[in-house]
Amino acid sequence: MFKNFSMFKYGRKAGWLGVATIVLALIPVVIAVVVVPGLPESMPMRFDAAGEVTRWGSRYELLVPPVMSVAFGFGIYVQTMRKAADHARDSLSMAQVTAERFLRSGVITTAVINAANIYMLYSTMTGSSPLVF
Repeated sequence: MFKNFSMFKYGRKAGWLGVATIVLALIPVVIAVVVVPGLPESMPMRFDAAGEVTRWGSRYELLVPPVMSVAFGFGIYVQTMRKAADHARDSLSMAQVTAERFLRSGVITTAVINAANIYMLYSTMTGSSPLVF
């Protein structure tokens, strides 16, 4: 069923890792489209050790993680396919290993960006930083 779909060209595991990378890359965009328009123009962006706001910024600064997520997610995916295609000339098994390795990195990278996006949204919407020690 998925053989003609390019993500599954290098095996089932690489295909699902590719799907996960793309989905995780797009989640912050969906969240931003839903949340950012309803936020006030000025948002707390930085907090000191006591939890007091030290910098206010535009709500559009919250679009940085979604843009990074898409750039890294799709960049890793494109780079993966390019590297895997280079290895496929010599060995399909090497291409599969390369695709899986790069796409695992893509899943981890986009998951970390998702966590940063959630943290930024939470701290700006509540006006407090949960990681102040």
